[in-house]
Amino acid sequence: MINCINYINGSWQTVSNSTVPLYDAGFLLGDGLFETIRFDSRKLFYPEKHLKRLFAGLDIIRIKLEKSSDEIIILLEEIIQRNSIQSGLLRFMVTRGEVEGPPWKHEGSAGIYITIRSLTPEPEYPVKVVFYPEEKYPIIRFNPAIKSLNYIGNMLAKKDAEKEEAFEPVFYNKDGYITECAIRNIFFIQGDRLLTPSTNLGVLPGVMRGVIMSISNELNLTSEETNISIETINEMDETFISSTGIGLLPCFWDGWQSDFKITSKLKKRLNKLIDCEEIRWERK
Repeated sequence: MINCINYINGSWQTVSNSTVPLYDAGFLLGDGLFETIRFDSRKLFYPEKHLKRLFAGLDIIRIKLEKSSDEIIILLEEIIQRNSIQSGLLRFMVTRGEVEGPPWKHEGSAGIYITIRSLTPEPEYPVKVVFYPEEKYPIIRFNPAIKSLNYIGNMLAKKDAEKEEAFEPVFYNKDGYITECAIRNIFFIQGDRLLTPSTNLGVLPGVMRGVIMSISNELNLTSEETNISIETINEMDETFISSTGIGLLPCFWDGWQSDFKITSKLKKRLNKLIDCEEIRWERK
């Protein structure tokens, strides 16, 4: 990673030379948003979906980004070209920018940062998950959900899950409904139904989540966004987690296991889609 070249607010810098301005609102206050965008064989994976979500979030937190989607795509493609990584993840961050005086009065240019890294090797699966009440952690839950730079609660939950030798924590809210993982979405399969928590609960509408729901009918599954009670999880036939970085991973928890027959077919179909040239976005 030390030899990677990143985009730092208008300039290209190696990791060792990359710095964030001390008075950047993202650094001072976590005032900003980010998107993690995948690329395979140096081709971007559905960047337009990420940017649509990004601009929607920026409107909510009232940050004006003086770049169009096409201009951002050019930057994303350029960082791939400047580095030798074949398949990996780009983290595109937008902050309120360098502030002078009260941050809430700042009306200057937004800060833009892009980093690059290789994909993390896929773990052996199924992976273990643990279920935690959201009220135990300082989590931002907003509807519609935004991909905030503030992930304190999520990271604390990740640390606790690691102590239990779990790959990912899964949250449930005060009403007992499953919401999402610390950094991933979760799905359940019950009969011919593919269930995932509703975005009405403040769940982030993950890009990979949307792709999985769109291809589920190919396996004769009916996808449903719904409220899933923590009390019903042991009644499920299969379950898996998803994100841009990992794609799809079957999971289990203490006292519950599955044969993952449908999940395996869905994972195979998704991997084929990721590898397929025709779905990779190319700027024309």
